[in-house]
Amino acid sequence: MSTAIIFTDLDGTLMDHHTYSLAAALPTVQAMSDRGIPVIPCTSKTRAETAKIMASLGLSGPMIVENGAAIWVPADLGLVKPAGAESTDGGWCHRFGPSRGMIRRQLAILNVEWGNRYQSLCDLSDKQVAAVTGLDLEAAVDAKDRHFCETLVWLGTPSDKAAFAEQVEALDLRCIQGARCVHVLGSGGKGEAVSWLQRKIRAELPGFEHAVSLSAGDAQNDVEMLEVTDLALLVRSPAHEPPQPKRRGGMVISDAVGPVGWAEGIDALIARIEEEEDRGRLLSKRHDYNAA
Repeated sequence: MSTAIIFTDLDGTLMDHHTYSLAAALPTVQAMSDRGIPVIPCTSKTRAETAKIMASLGLSGPMIVENGAAIWVPADLGLVKPAGAESTDGGWCHRFGPSRGMIRRQLAILNVEWGNRYQSLCDLSDKQVAAVTGLDLEAAVDAKDRHFCETLVWLGTPSDKAAFAEQVEALDLRCIQGARCVHVLGSGGKGEAVSWLQRKIRAELPGFEHAVSLSAGDAQNDVEMLEVTDLALLVRSPAHEPPQPKRRGGMVISDAVGPVGWAEGIDALIARIEEEEDRGRLLSKRHDYNAA
């Protein structure tokens, strides 16, 4: 039986915002894996990027990619492939909206007015992507391998961005601000994807029926995710003020920033979950003794 399921953002949360280092979080990730607690990335990154990061962390489970536009699940996990999901090498992919190509065709309607105020990340050269993101060239290639959302480097003002987002939403698309870029989705989002996957895990994986869901993030595009799990960790960022999820309780804010804050927060929340579970077991035993 697993006590918890962890859904986590990567950039600025599990990974350092500036260097992309995972080192500070790695011991906690390994400790969770040793205890049978899944750590599931929920990120704006592509599947190609996320798969390499998961390999470096020793993770082999599902991943939520491109800001919640799609979920990739390995075939050997035990989750039933839903109708309409696409079979891929070693697993299946469930997407929540149209392809990136369809999104680009819809956005073309706005190009006359807005085309000089953003650039598609995928239209930039590998060197330009590296310059914008701080990634190395190999990672920049993976960052452009997008299938379910259009990622934009914003060149206009913040007020321009707000007006652009309104027009995007008028096209029945979603405009989400990430840590560095603007992401346009046809449907989905981190909150919807996490809700869908945690329901499926609890319903279909033995031992996870009562697992507590926990999410961790640092930016505006993490807010929906932080609002739909049982517990939430808001990780402080060195680059921006923390967002403000709408929760009545069950959320903690890290003292440290980035992966150091992630590790301290996850360790504290898991300890809290296990303590409450042990207390529940003790109360149950007391009930059994009294009944006897």
